[in-house]
Amino acid sequence: MAAQGETSVRDLMAERSEGGVDHAGRPGSPAQREPGRQDDRAQPEDRAEERQQPDRPDGPGGQSRQHGPIVALSATGSQVASLSVAIDRGGPCRYIKVRNGYPSATTPDLSKEDAMTERGKAGLILIGMMALITARAPAQTEEANNVLGQAGPSVLAIISYGSDKAEILKGSALALGEDIVVTAYHAVSQAYDVEGRNIKGKKVKIEGIIGVDKEHDIALLRPKGKIDALPVGSVESLTEGARIFALGSNESGDVTIVEGTFVKTVELGPQDSIFEVTLAVPDQFRGGPVVDLNGQLVGMLFVGERNLKFGIPIATLVSVTRTGSVMEFKSQTQENYFETVVGNKFAGRAALALDDQLAARTHFERAVKADPSDLQGHLVLAGILSRQRDYSAAVSAYRKVTELDPGNAEAYYGLGTILHKQTQYKEAAAALEKAAASGYAGPTLYFDLGGAYEAVPDFAKAAEAYEKYIASGPDDAWAAYLRLGICRTSLEQYDEAVAALLEARKSQPNDVKVGDALAQAYVKAGRLEDAEAVYDALAGLNPPEAKNYYRLAYQMYEGAGRFDRAIAPLQKIIELDPNNETNYYYLGMTHFKAEQYDEAVAAFEKSLALKPDFPHAWYQIGSSHFNAKRYRQAAEAYKSYVELTPDDASGWLNIGVSYNQAKNYEAALEPLKKCVELKPEDPVALANLAIVYINLKDNYSAKEIYNKLVTVDPAMAEKLKKYIY
Repeated sequence: MAAQGETSVRDLMAERSEGGVDHAGRPGSPAQREPGRQDDRAQPEDRAEERQQPDRPDGPGGQSRQHGPIVALSATGSQVASLSVAIDRGGPCRYIKVRNGYPSATTPDLSKEDAMTERGKAGLILIGMMALITARAPAQTEEANNVLGQAGPSVLAIISYGSDKAEILKGSALALGEDIVVTAYHAVSQAYDVEGRNIKGKKVKIEGIIGVDKEHDIALLRPKGKIDALPVGSVESLTEGARIFALGSNESGDVTIVEGTFVKTVELGPQDSIFEVTLAVPDQFRGGPVVDLNGQLVGMLFVGERNLKFGIPIATLVSVTRTGSVMEFKSQTQENYFETVVGNKFAGRAALALDDQLAARTHFERAVKADPSDLQGHLVLAGILSRQRDYSAAVSAYRKVTELDPGNAEAYYGLGTILHKQTQYKEAAAALEKAAASGYAGPTLYFDLGGAYEAVPDFAKAAEAYEKYIASGPDDAWAAYLRLGICRTSLEQYDEAVAALLEARKSQPNDVKVGDALAQAYVKAGRLEDAEAVYDALAGLNPPEAKNYYRLAYQMYEGAGRFDRAIAPLQKIIELDPNNETNYYYLGMTHFKAEQYDEAVAAFEKSLALKPDFPHAWYQIGSSHFNAKRYRQAAEAYKSYVELTPDDASGWLNIGVSYNQAKNYEAALEPLKKCVELKPEDPVALANLAIVYINLKDNYSAKEIYNKLVTVDPAMAEKLKKYIY
């Protein structure tokens, strides 16, 4: 609502509408000018001659920009009206104008001879530039020419000057009413004077400011004289991919046009929005209009740092309140908009909405620098830093918020989640506890708190937090039941663990993590058959990992000494991988431990069928025959073993022991002597060799071995003594 003595632009437009005047300021509808037709009104500051301009630096700080040829195409209807070419040569800027097909050059004062030379150069440049335009012709469509001819007279190129008359910034402006032009506030916020130039290149005096909306970077200006207003459209009429056009100033100060597309409307807050565009425009387009294919105004273009570009909707422009008087630029409080809190917050919020995290960070860092007490600014900045994974900086920002507001629950929650990512689990849990105590209402607080305590580890507090999360009735309660079950397992509360994990399995019967945790809880609880059933189910759910699940079931039974139950998982592994000799070897070992020696020998023989030089299989065949009291067969198997591993004393020992058990003492002698040769201080080998000598009635050799055994293992020698003496 405008204050007394003030009128909003929306009010002005309503007045025009009620009077039957279209948006261009003429009776009738629709509000369009005929292509190629120029307004009959006298233009302010209208002069016939073209003003020669030196090459001025562009942008704040007055830094010169080096560039190649810059082509600015201005058109009325579909007819090319002028061509301006500027070339940086380290000296004065030269301009070539094409008027109705006839080129003329404007240069600094030259001698007659130099002027002739310059005309020749100008002709060559003109030919080159015309060729360049021809090559780029598809970029300048007929529609763009038509829109430029229709909307161009309602657009100004503007330049802001400081108190010393030095150029500060170039920009653009649009006519919203006959005596109102709109531009970006940041384009004039530092100005002591502003100069405009229309599409014809004629100066338009800007008398001052008649309204400002700093929250949206909008300034309303009063031109001297009247300017055709742009017909008004709406952003709502645009769909994704719709063609749009931006008009504005190029570096030379000529009004040009660029075609792009509308992407989408982006919300900044309640009844506050911007719109995303794709437009390759220079910085000087700041404050210029964005129009649709019909040349109707849909918004103003914002052009900021880091290539941040977007449209400010027409509805926002027309809602700016007009003051009752014109304030001269020199009377305003000059400020760099992007050094103010409000300016950086607007640009930062827009960048966030457009998912431009780098630009958002830049602007919010400036905002909190300008106002260190800005709590909300620090909070938003912390979120940006967190998303950029700059966790140390994010922690500092969250801590700053807690300093400004010790009861800020959102800051404590954000701090806790970042500290958790930094593996500072105790500190994370403490911060999350403060968030809870401060009334944080986020739905995942207790789940996150449980995760922090679980990582400490403090499983009791973690379980308590997960139970609080479950009590809140979340949609994903199963995830908390999973973590709760794991915590209960770690606390050796196996029945509670199983109960929690079964709840998780109700919601997620096919989740392998839930199945893994449930199987482990069953194993810890001694419910091995239940665990085996879960592993079987997991093998069906995840076939590529089926062997691993069957292996876990085998290891579970093997570790419990239940070898008879361990056989079935191994057989399932063999079904999946029948050409792996080690699978048959483990099956044979399991039969062996279950005292199923015939089955063990059969499994080891299958292993040898796949790998004949597998020495351990021969060894276990020998051991299986030995335990089955088939000593001669055992000796033959051990012989096959030593053929593959001749330096292993245990193989020779087992041959000798097998023959000794078979009472074939002559056959036992040499293998035992070989064993003692390889391992002279093996008491078992010495004792068995002594026994063989005793049975061969070689008491002298038996005593000799006995004397060695006394020094190696006196206890065993004492047991043997009675058979020798």
